[in-house]
Amino acid sequence: MITNFFLTIFYNFLLVLMLPITALSDVTLPANISSSISTASTYLGNINSVFPATTLIIILGIILGIEVFIILYKGINWLIRKIPTIN
Repeated sequence: MITNFFLTIFYNFLLVLMLPITALSDVTLPANISSSISTASTYLGNINSVFPATTLIIILGIILGIEVFIILYKGINWLIRKIPTIN
């Protein structure tokens, strides 16, 4: 009973937070975008038999992480070089 009470309060709190979004009308994608998504999913389905999607996502995530680290490293070094007393 107490759990139900707290869950109801939490649910109503989420409803109040989502009120600006739920007040808007429903939006649908244009037909061209939905057909493009379905075409891309068939292409990815064909690739999935040769190269599993989970492996592809993991590899892309690792590459993206390394690239973000490189950009952050270069940005921090650029900021350090701009400080006159440290240079």
